[in-house]
Amino acid sequence: MKPFYIYNTLSRSVEEFKPIKPGEVSYYSCGPTVYLPQHLGNMRAYIFVDTLRRALEFNDYRVKHVMNITDVGHMTSDEDAGEDKIEKTAREQGRTPREIADYYIAQFKRDCGLLNIKLPKDSREDPLEKWPLCRATDHIEDMIALIKRIIAHDFAYQVPSGVYFDVEKWRGANRAGRLSRQSLDEQSVVQRLEHASDKRSPHDFVLWVLEPQHIMQRHNRAAAAISSASRKVLGQPQHIQQWDSPWGRGYPGWHIECSAMSMKYLGETIDIHSGGLDHVPIHHEDEIAQSESATGKPFVRYFVHNAFLTGLDGAKLSKSAGRFPLLDDLVNEGTNPLAFRLFCLGAKYRSSLTFSEDAVRAAAKSLEYFHEFARSLPGGVARAGGADGEWATPFRERFNEAINNDLNTPQALAVALELVAEAYRREDRRIWNALLAFDGVLGLGLEEIEQRAFLGEQFPPEVNALIHERKLVREQGNFKRADEIRARLEALNYIVKDTPEGSVYMRK
Repeated sequence: MKPFYIYNTLSRSVEEFKPIKPGEVSYYSCGPTVYLPQHLGNMRAYIFVDTLRRALEFNDYRVKHVMNITDVGHMTSDEDAGEDKIEKTAREQGRTPREIADYYIAQFKRDCGLLNIKLPKDSREDPLEKWPLCRATDHIEDMIALIKRIIAHDFAYQVPSGVYFDVEKWRGANRAGRLSRQSLDEQSVVQRLEHASDKRSPHDFVLWVLEPQHIMQRHNRAAAAISSASRKVLGQPQHIQQWDSPWGRGYPGWHIECSAMSMKYLGETIDIHSGGLDHVPIHHEDEIAQSESATGKPFVRYFVHNAFLTGLDGAKLSKSAGRFPLLDDLVNEGTNPLAFRLFCLGAKYRSSLTFSEDAVRAAAKSLEYFHEFARSLPGGVARAGGADGEWATPFRERFNEAINNDLNTPQALAVALELVAEAYRREDRRIWNALLAFDGVLGLGLEEIEQRAFLGEQFPPEVNALIHERKLVREQGNFKRADEIRARLEALNYIVKDTPEGSVYMRK
């Protein structure tokens, strides 16, 4: 295999990927915050995660993939401001945070299934899974243990409102973030006023939030001095989900969750960490700080970030902005969900992508082009296990080169389309092995389509009966009856093609 290259946000360059352990990849991807449905912009990110994992497997790596589910601690601002997103929805809907999380996790899994996104196994369904889809609320003790290590290294401190990470001490005189390359001094005065509280610096972020009731019981004088602005930052009124800790009853901050779960399952240094570009300046920057301050080791070797899906106005699709088309919207219009997947593959993961229904419909035509080819294959061609035509070899090489060049899916997709077109032109369909290998990365479900066609599931019973009869009479040499059946099938709006490899039946 050729070397695999990927853009590393840490170095701001495309680098050759070299894992810690040869042939093995430790990969942590930021998963959903489950307080509302995941919109199409979110799903683009998870299609990228899935495609990256598939591309690594295409290169014969064993991928240890862990994804988190945030079901506590993510405030309505990524900078610890506002109310917990899950609790806010729970209050609005009159349900518990657990009910909200369970509902939207189920919806997330369903949407991923429709998009052919392979998720890690849910740790609640399989507690012994080594590299799971894991909930934050199942890992509170891991977070507390990590916070203790950070405090022991003197990079965190406790005040009446909670435990905070000392950002200025961590960054030192340079004051610049390693990932974002943003200086603390570049932050606006407005941001600093918004974050005024009892913490030492407006730049410090929360590791553990102490509840107001607990604060009043143990720190009456200090608690009374906490400003109303600080109470807003800490998510008052009282948080529904709380746990005991060495610092008092409360709940974790958002950033500590990913560090704790990543380390638990993948170790203190991992190969790849992915997420959206919006995670660079805050969430991932904070993850680096708290993780490396605790361990004294590099946290991540390759940070990989995907760009956003935007509307026609160029604005990022977001829940906070009130515009978030869902996968259900496409399904209800009769669009195959995999058309959205193909639409996303048509752009580089690091480039913003403008969403429109017309663009997805155009992608649906390309998807049907692939599916029609898979349906048209006589069973013997797809299942005989024979070699592809020699002429297909250069297409394999070009596809490999595209995927290994910073996950260039538009180029890889073009190669796959060209391969099918060439098979039609040559009237030589011996490309199934190559096409299946390509689809191992693209994830368009070609093998399932071919299997359904082989079993006759795409045709009504009447048509299946005619196809079966025609096959028998042709084997018997009764070509007159075979032509009569052909005429009957064509009258029912089906195309019949007799090829050297066998007969092909398709809807018109």
